[in-house]
Amino acid sequence: MKLERGTSDNPVDERFHSVDFLRGMASLGVCYLHLTASLPASWLRASGSYGRLGVEIFFVISGFIIPYSLYKGGYRLRDYGIFVLKRMIRLDPPYLVAIAIIIPLGYLCAAIPGFRGPPYHVTTQQVLLHFAYLNAFFNGNWVSPVFWTLAIEFQYYLLVGLLFPLLCYRNPLVRYFLFAGLAGLAVAFSSKHYEPYVFHWLFLFTLGMSAFLWFKKLVTAWEYWMLSLIFFGGADYSLGPLIAATGLLTGFVILFVKSNSKVMLLLGNISYSLYLIHNPTGVKVVNLGIRFTASWGGYLALLIAGLGTSIAAAYLLYYFVEKPARKWSSAISYKRNAS
Repeated sequence: MKLERGTSDNPVDERFHSVDFLRGMASLGVCYLHLTASLPASWLRASGSYGRLGVEIFFVISGFIIPYSLYKGGYRLRDYGIFVLKRMIRLDPPYLVAIAIIIPLGYLCAAIPGFRGPPYHVTTQQVLLHFAYLNAFFNGNWVSPVFWTLAIEFQYYLLVGLLFPLLCYRNPLVRYFLFAGLAGLAVAFSSKHYEPYVFHWLFLFTLGMSAFLWFKKLVTAWEYWMLSLIFFGGADYSLGPLIAATGLLTGFVILFVKSNSKVMLLLGNISYSLYLIHNPTGVKVVNLGIRFTASWGGYLALLIAGLGTSIAAAYLLYYFVEKPARKWSSAISYKRNAS
């Protein structure tokens, strides 16, 4: 099979500051969404509503960065098992540690006098389903409301590992047929009923894929713009104009925006940990403190405290768990022929 391929032997290590910037913005947006969700209905609570778009930004980023990593690593289809193993080693340790923190904290908070809400309870089956991201398929609740997106990402990894050789095939017709098939699936699964499936979100992932193809010069500029406009239209149809515009803009930022903001680069580094841990830490701070204040100044102070707690907890999770997991994953390389 004739592929346009990269190699991990290339000493040039391209760093995408724009991706770090977007990751930081996306995780901060999702965090802010959940921090404001417990506040009384007001402009302050409404200000967090657009934070949900961080999820869609992450999907476009994955559409770009995963094919790029496979290309750079010289991935072949025979490396599929290694690829999945690398993703699990990279992502599962902080995810499992977050679960181990969330569950006892849930019971502890429910035992505090003045707790509001139904009694906290998780079943053994519910916890075990988390290990394979299967909760949504067995009517099980996630222990954190953000974990459903991890299931979408994992489905995407399984899919892109199989389709990557077609994505980088030298004959452009093969690539066009691939995108036509993915677009067909996205339209067929456009109903909200299919949100737990990666196919529902495929137009966002393909916006990232098209950016990857143009970045590595596997398509011409006009092909990139054509594909982007087609996928934007598809996302508009299946997901709505706001999400479609967010996806298109995300692809543009990845390719054309340079950002060296140290704050956003830091947030980009800890974005996955922040995404995992903000709900059992910062959101808990806001939920606890809201019982003792009813002023705007008090609400703002709670948001600042919740955000600070979330970032501090995320940095600890990143430093002690996620960072080592990254190194373990990077140490595994794909197999090669002697030639």
